[in-house]
Amino acid sequence: MKILHHLSAAALALATAFPAMAQDKTYISFGSCPVGCTSYTWTAGIADLLNRNVEGVEAVAEGTKGYLDNARLLGNGDLQVAMNTTAAAVDAYNGTGPFSGVTPGSALSWMSIAPTYMHIVTVGDTELNGLADLKGKRVGMGQPGGTGLLDNVALMQSLGLEEGDDYEAFKVRLGPMLDGLADGNIDVVLWDGSIPLGPVIKLATTHDVTLHPVSDAELATLQADFPAFFRITMPGDLYEGVEGNIPVYGNGNAMTIDAKLPEELVYQMTKVIMENTENLAKVHPALANISKDTVLNGFAVPLHPGALRYYREIGVTGIEEFATQFPLN
Repeated sequence: MKILHHLSAAALALATAFPAMAQDKTYISFGSCPVGCTSYTWTAGIADLLNRNVEGVEAVAEGTKGYLDNARLLGNGDLQVAMNTTAAAVDAYNGTGPFSGVTPGSALSWMSIAPTYMHIVTVGDTELNGLADLKGKRVGMGQPGGTGLLDNVALMQSLGLEEGDDYEAFKVRLGPMLDGLADGNIDVVLWDGSIPLGPVIKLATTHDVTLHPVSDAELATLQADFPAFFRITMPGDLYEGVEGNIPVYGNGNAMTIDAKLPEELVYQMTKVIMENTENLAKVHPALANISKDTVLNGFAVPLHPGALRYYREIGVTGIEEFATQFPLN
């Protein structure tokens, strides 16, 4: 499958200034989402950093259809790095679910960049005393082809709820779902995304919005079958009228990487990224938060050996437990 390469300005300048360097390069294509979206900005900045600091690498950011498409492209050899959620990365690694055509084991864990936060949104006096109360509700589940819909289907499965029999599903984008919530045509909207969500900010200016917590027992039930989800707390005062921190669960916006890439190369790329987060923060503030306490957040598939080696060197939080739980066979 042919996809368009989008070189950053800095990368183009390098290629023009040093044409002789084009030989003996290892090409690293980063798949993210359509050009201009947040993860495209992240990968463009990372690709440029690698071009300037890792000998023998020519990295480019790709505009793609999105996270689900990225895993397929990586499995086909069209990408070497794929942005995905850590939850969807489990199916991508196993070649199951929406990735049934992907070669199992082709995409390994590399680096978790920024978390998502589960939003369970109602308006007015809708009662929701726990996730079990989703039974019988009209539920906004997310758009077809999106990772959010996969996350929410996983949640419903953990609760033992079947679409049609136990709840009515609305599968559309976030904006239309929230419109349905405001109009009384949807009872609750589920959305696992970065904070704050602009459409929720807008809704909260005109409606009494409630964001519902997730209990420890509910999260444990979800994690039993879907270990990529992790506890995270949504800060208070993100949305008008919503006060106090809200314990929910999260997922990771993360980079997965081609298992066939050499260990030494991935080690060097990992080292450059981890040692230059202050510079990457100039590309996007979320990149400043990458640290040895966050790079494993949400991952539940084996690390690339090059990343594992570097993470062990710097003492990444929980690295030995992770390597034991998710060994590379």
